[in-house]
Amino acid sequence: MMKIIHIRKTGKNKYEIELSNKKIKTYDTIILKYQLLLKKDITEELLQTIEEESKGAEIYDKTLQFIGRKLRSKKEVIDFLNKQEVCLEEQTNIINRLNEQGLFNEKAYIEAYIHDRINFSNDGPNKIKEELLKTEFELDLILAELERIDKNVVEEKLKKLISKKLNSNHKYSQNYLKQKITEQMTMLGFSKEMVNRQLEKEEVNHTDILEHEARKLYQKYKNKKSGNELYLFLKQKLYQKRYSLDEISLVLDNILSEVE
Repeated sequence: MMKIIHIRKTGKNKYEIELSNKKIKTYDTIILKYQLLLKKDITEELLQTIEEESKGAEIYDKTLQFIGRKLRSKKEVIDFLNKQEVCLEEQTNIINRLNEQGLFNEKAYIEAYIHDRINFSNDGPNKIKEELLKTEFELDLILAELERIDKNVVEEKLKKLISKKLNSNHKYSQNYLKQKITEQMTMLGFSKEMVNRQLEKEEVNHTDILEHEARKLYQKYKNKKSGNELYLFLKQKLYQKRYSLDEISLVLDNILSEVE
């Protein structure tokens, strides 16, 4: 038998039991379960049981803190428990307790996740769907929540992303730029159809961009090459930037005619 010298509260739901030969950390549920406040002594067998159950209570408390910071999916909790090296049996007990307390609300989780990704990231609906599928939610549940997104919000978000890309372009041809933007936006999770519709609405003077690039190259190489050699060299350089040969010829002819 071991004598209970003192039981001291150390935090929310947490206690320390001072025995005649050691101190152990435990939780209020365990103190109440074994009526430790009424006991003066405990057996070695009871001490071992308390220590084992305290370990389980500790990981359950850590799990509650984990899901208390933000909504978590069941898979995220299982991944957390695996990192804590919790055995499968104990994982099952914890998941069941959380389920019983209604702490896994899949609909609320999906709704909150979609809201955050739409409003605070560059992700489009398709990428959001793929990320949610990784958390092992049912596809029908994900699609139902995605259908509730305000389409105007998504289109406005895509418009801003595309406008930023277009306005930062100073060297690529119209066709090549549209191709690159389409690839980038589809990777972000927007449909090709939506991207193409938005690109059709945008108006950018790509001839001005080509002319700017051509004049910059001309100034750089005019003293190194001349005549037909310079013309072909500039044409090749601009062609590598994916401008069409007809566009290049028109702009170069205008530039070179000014200096003749």
